[in-house]
Amino acid sequence: MHKLLLSLLLALGASTQAAEPFLAGGDVSALTLMERSGARYSDRQGQAGDALQILKRYGHNIARIRLYEQTGPGTGSGGYYWPAGSMDLPDVLALSRRAAAAGMQIQLTLHYSDFWTNSKTQDVPQRWAKHLATLPDEPSRMAALTEFVSVRTRVVMQAMLKQGTPPAFVSLGNEIEHGMLYPYGRATPENWPRLAALLKAGYASVKAAHPSAKVVLHIDDGGNEAKYIDWFDHARANGVQWDVIGSSYYPFWTKKTVAEMAAFSAAITQRYDSDLLVMEAGFNFATKRPDGWAGQLEHNGPYPASMSSPEGQRDFMAELLGAMKKTPRVLGVLYWDPIMIATPGVGWALRDGTGEPGPNVVSNTTLFDFKGQALPVLDIWRKYTELAQ
Repeated sequence: MHKLLLSLLLALGASTQAAEPFLAGGDVSALTLMERSGARYSDRQGQAGDALQILKRYGHNIARIRLYEQTGPGTGSGGYYWPAGSMDLPDVLALSRRAAAAGMQIQLTLHYSDFWTNSKTQDVPQRWAKHLATLPDEPSRMAALTEFVSVRTRVVMQAMLKQGTPPAFVSLGNEIEHGMLYPYGRATPENWPRLAALLKAGYASVKAAHPSAKVVLHIDDGGNEAKYIDWFDHARANGVQWDVIGSSYYPFWTKKTVAEMAAFSAAITQRYDSDLLVMEAGFNFATKRPDGWAGQLEHNGPYPASMSSPEGQRDFMAELLGAMKKTPRVLGVLYWDPIMIATPGVGWALRDGTGEPGPNVVSNTTLFDFKGQALPVLDIWRKYTELAQ
């Protein structure tokens, strides 16, 4: 059924997609930290340059930039924190100016947290939590939290607009399949009305500031149709609005091939009459990190071990970009993480008390090699982002 649906939609949608550029880029949120830590980037010929300009030259036309509320020691989780001065609002504004100057669209992700968020961790920002603790009961705390989401979203959007870098896409949270701002916004059946209130507040603030921005709701496990139907049916039943379904797709975690991801995308976009943006995708170019350990993607799922190579990464991304571009209502693909290369002092987070970095778990999945030189995967990028193609 999915194969038949996909073929029919491909034929129907090919002409309608031709007028709009297919979006293909990646998350560049760590770039300020990388440069501050001494990371250096070069093109395929080894010519040094600005990472954003190199990516743009090879065909990247969109940059994902994520925002944490407050970074620095003591603001994280599990004994780790994200470095101060990185991914806070001043840094997001600076990166947005650079991305816009490079001619890229901007996808802004609001984590509504001081640290990484995903299905396991969705901590309320510390400053917000301190205020909530002063309130007398749960209804007043929920009302205050909803107002925090509304006001903060509006303030960030206004700051982006004021400097002339309006985001084309705004994600309310990051991988929120289990909800956000725990425990208030957990996505349990009985708690969905509270999660819906938070999402409605964010949506309204985005649209009030910048009506043409497209609001993204992003969950993990691209290809898992049952999970998406359950989540977005709940969202729709609770009156939540969105413009774009955001999906993470990693063969290692999803165990899905590109063909399966394309069939899933066709089915989900049709069911909800909604566009879809692949918010995260990643694939190894080496089996191990420079320190000899496996990265966060221990392997490449249904793809053979032999593809954990520069050429294998290139071939996978050519398959993914090609299939997604042909699938109606799929707007594009954002790679995770193109620029967080192997660099001394840089890891997924820093340890409280010592400031020592944890491992850089994506150093073998970036779009630049261990020495910062552009990988073969970038040779194919422009083929999918140029309108003439």
